[in-house]
Amino acid sequence: MKFWLFLIEGALLTIAVVAGVWAFQIWQEPEAIKPGGCQETISVGQSVNGVDITACRLIGSAIDSNNALLVVGTVHGDEPDGKRIVDELMTQAVAADTEIWVLRDANPDGAELVTRRNANGVDLNRNFPVKWVASDPMARTYSGPSPASEPETLALMNAVETINPKRIVVFHQPYAQIDCPPERPATISDRLSQLTGFKSECIPGEKSGSPTNSYTGTFTIWVNSTFPETTAVTFELGLTTMQAKIETIAKALRILASDGAYLP
Repeated sequence: MKFWLFLIEGALLTIAVVAGVWAFQIWQEPEAIKPGGCQETISVGQSVNGVDITACRLIGSAIDSNNALLVVGTVHGDEPDGKRIVDELMTQAVAADTEIWVLRDANPDGAELVTRRNANGVDLNRNFPVKWVASDPMARTYSGPSPASEPETLALMNAVETINPKRIVVFHQPYAQIDCPPERPATISDRLSQLTGFKSECIPGEKSGSPTNSYTGTFTIWVNSTFPETTAVTFELGLTTMQAKIETIAKALRILASDGAYLP
């Protein structure tokens, strides 16, 4: 009987030693690097309701490449599909020698309320301080009480000034086309059209209900008028976007980030 107890105790001791060694090895091994995600996250501002607005440099991005691509998932709270593209981008590390930043949601209060405007009732894409025009507070494109009056507008401005991207793609809905960039040739718009199948064509201001029949105070107008070495392009998704198309667009953005021929 003592012999069997001795064998059992020995076996248990052996198991405990092996388990301890295995646990120590796991503890010593560094955590595996995820294929996607953020290499660096910075806060660029807050919403009206105090929600932090952040920008993320994707894993694998070169530091200070002087060729950064910034992707803005959404500016209007009722246009959510651009955030799906950002989420898809974040599933993979970027290609070597490229730098991609994403700002997933520039209007978190509007997203919570499922409304185009922010919590102050302002259309952020009419609130930027270049070609700003006062408009009716009851209008869906109300431009705010003054240029850059909204904290989300300031957050986007801060993101551009901090990251200093050479190309910016900002997503909207629902026209299913790529707009021509203000003050710039349509080189990047045409390249994205080639890669994604979305048509590249200027969107007239009256299509969005602009009171002046032209766009005023938009994010892309401000960027392209303020930063001569940067091109910002509006990419309009459709009412809904199939997952296969989301993946196609994310792949196109990765190609654009590595394609030096399509610098501004």
